[in-house]
Amino acid sequence: MNKIIEENFNFEIISIQKLNGYENENYLIQTNSNKFIFKKYPYSTDLESIIHGENQALLFLSENNNKYPSPVKTVDGVYVKVLEINNEIFICRMLSFIEGEMLGNIKNTKKIFQSFGIFLAKMNLRLQPYKNSVIESRRWNWDLQYFHLNKKYINDLPTKNDKILVKYFFNQFEKNVNPVIPLLRKSIIHSDANEWNVLVLNGKVSSLIDFGDLVYSPLINEVAIAMTYASYDKENPLDWALIILESYNDELPVLEIEIKILYYLIAARLCISLCNGAYSKKINPKNNYAFSSENSGRKMLNKWKNLNPLFVENTFRKALGYSLAIN
Repeated sequence: MNKIIEENFNFEIISIQKLNGYENENYLIQTNSNKFIFKKYPYSTDLESIIHGENQALLFLSENNNKYPSPVKTVDGVYVKVLEINNEIFICRMLSFIEGEMLGNIKNTKKIFQSFGIFLAKMNLRLQPYKNSVIESRRWNWDLQYFHLNKKYINDLPTKNDKILVKYFFNQFEKNVNPVIPLLRKSIIHSDANEWNVLVLNGKVSSLIDFGDLVYSPLINEVAIAMTYASYDKENPLDWALIILESYNDELPVLEIEIKILYYLIAARLCISLCNGAYSKKINPKNNYAFSSENSGRKMLNKWKNLNPLFVENTFRKALGYSLAIN
């Protein structure tokens, strides 16, 4: 690995550390002057196209801004390179390293969560005018608007209760969310603001990393995903989710039609995580990272099911200054 990186990036490497990854390999590279993240993916033409699209989005975000990872060119002057490594073909690229501590490794506070909502909203505002045909044409199962694509994983869920619970929320989503999707604001969004992709520096959220889930999707999905991961391991998830929602709304107002479906979007994200975790465990039981949040997600999904959807909606409405819904 050292030789490949040195040849393609002209780095003098001091150390290489392998990091966790869901479907790709990530390495922390320490040179004599800087740190970088080297990412290696099994080759496919579709994935190569997506990675080019992601790089373009990162170049847009990181222009005159050091809060986001920035693609690094190879010695050939390209941002993405296909390489043969140990007789296998991989897509490879390098990103700048962003300093900060992962949200999942520190004690969560109201102040940090408020800064989380603010950071997310400001990023979404920056991305609103951005267009990218590759990202806009992407259609995959982690995108909440395509929740139904995860039905194929139901039988991989380990318990009867899991299957019943997930099927229930598939039905609720089809009934309450699908009809309004065409009416929602859309934008390119990060789509994976979980606690391991959020960096904290000096007591506030300072960056988001891992833009591999970029999609063109309803804007409300961004805050729904953040609310999910901000609260899924908490005793009172609704209280923590509200902090994200209120602070996000202060920067980028959430519309009434979006509030109405938030309960179901949060449930859908939990279901997607459970379904994909179960599938990953089946095909690669040694990759503990892929299903590390399984128990927390299951616990919150059961809690969420026990909350009345109208009560949750009205809690969100009240917090944002909207009149309460009757039914």
